Amino acid sequence: MNGFPIIDLVAGIIFIFFLLSIICSSVVEMVLTAGKFRAKMLEKWLLNIFDNKVDDGSGNKITLGQAIMDHCTTAGLSKVGKATSYIDAKNFTAALLEKITYDPANPRSVATDINQLIKSIENSDLLPNDLQRAFLGYANEAKDSYRALTVKVTGEIEMFSSKIEKWFDTSMDRVSGTLKSRYTRKFTFWIAMGIVFFLNADSINIAKYLYKNPEARTHLAEQAFEAGKNDSIKNQVIRVIARNTKDSGKVDSATAQQLTDSLTMHIQDIKQTRALLDDALPLGWNERSIDTNGSKWYIFLQIISKLTGLMSTVFAIMMGAPFWFDVLNKISNMRGSGAKPATSDNKK
Repeated sequence: MNGFPIIDLVAGIIFIFFLLSIICSSVVEMVLTAGKFRAKMLEKWLLNIFDNKVDDGSGNKITLGQAIMDHCTTAGLSKVGKATSYIDAKNFTAALLEKITYDPANPRSVATDINQLIKSIENSDLLPNDLQRAFLGYANEAKDSYRALTVKVTGEIEMFSSKIEKWFDTSMDRVSGTLKSRYTRKFTFWIAMGIVFFLNADSINIAKYLYKNPEARTHLAEQAFEAGKNDSIKNQVIRVIARNTKDSGKVDSATAQQLTDSLTMHIQDIKQTRALLDDALPLGWNERSIDTNGSKWYIFLQIISKLTGLMSTVFAIMMGAPFWFDVLNKISNMRGSGAKPATSDNKK
């Protein structure tokens, strides 16, 4: 007989939250990928920051942001004037500097040293004034840093480029934060609502069911404690974490086949997780979900309890699968350590 019924009960409930979080995360990622929300957010940022006009090479005037999106180093397979979901910092820097230093009178010329690059930035009318000053500061910092080096292991232009890359990465962190606040969190909430209400994943009823059914509780706890050792589940958590990074747009930025593979992987995650849920406890609506035999006050209290249990599960899902996976592993370690052995009073 298991000597940790309370821990098993808590672990079982957390395991349910973890599985539902994986399903929700997969659905949210499918929506973001299919709707190309990352690409739209990146496109908006580029067009807002780099809004000065530049010649596209055929006599037409377009914004510098659009020129960067259409540049051969960043375009990928996206349509003209549209951003991909992900742009590598090095490719962005290469496209930006190429446009800034481009000389129509000598189209094949390139800046070969930091002084030429500084002069090109000073003479350029493509950058906003504050960004122009910032880039000039980066260039002069790179120049001074290079002179101070005893051993020259990198060039001045490379040092300057690395500063722009860091600036771009920092900007992408902010863009990712805006994406999360504007889309991801909202989608997560509404999708979690749909999943919870569709499955009738009532935290209160789940806790009651596990408390009254020791066999189901023990079985679910065993699954929960084995989850940390399961490579398939670990991979699912790793994918969830990867989706939340600034590079998460890599998946849907290349080819239609990769997009299809990504969606297929998400669907597989959902099916696998749904199977674990079905094996763990009964979910879904039936005539016993709400007992209508009783007074109106009794039915009202049941409805309040049901809504409370459902919304508790929704907010638990919004904590995310990595959070619950970490909590589950801590509980597993606590359970494995057991009670502290009693000291012997017969020591001599």
